Amino acid sequence: MKPFSVQRLGVILAALLGLGTVFAAQPASAAVSGTTFAVNRSTAAPGDQLTLTLTLANTESSDIYFAYEFIQPIWPANQQAGAFNVLSCAGDSTDCSVNGNNAAFHFTAPIAPGASRTVTLTVQVTATPTWGAGPYTLNWAPYVYYEFGQVGGQSTTKDQLWANGLPELQTVIS
Repeated sequence: MKPFSVQRLGVILAALLGLGTVFAAQPASAAVSGTTFAVNRSTAAPGDQLTLTLTLANTESSDIYFAYEFIQPIWPANQQAGAFNVLSCAGDSTDCSVNGNNAAFHFTAPIAPGASRTVTLTVQVTATPTWGAGPYTLNWAPYVYYEFGQVGGQSTTKDQLWANGLPELQTVIS
């Protein structure tokens, strides 16, 4: 058996990189436009309720025929069970699933070009979290996905995750 060499390692890494390029060459979705987000309070305390407003406006030239949104708090709040709960959602959705500190729903579709759909979530702040003393910032990370422009059985999709949260969805809890 030949000893292992740096040259062999280079060949193996090149092969793996080539395979990764082939498998990663899936079409990527474009970023979502036409979304707006808001929270009704910039500060809150345990016992208070927050209202998150999530709107999707169709900026495309054809109907959006499928639209999905998932929202959860960013770290460290996403690790803290029981400090707050999503209680309900209302508005232009066909369904809504709330599970502790997150929610998922489908906007009512179709959404014509220039039209919009809005969903509101009610969040109950229940306790001061245990991860540290003093106030903390509760921020939310929405994920939006939609499909539009179906031509010949093919549709165009867009999706976006705001993994670091958004300033317009921040509330300081004290």
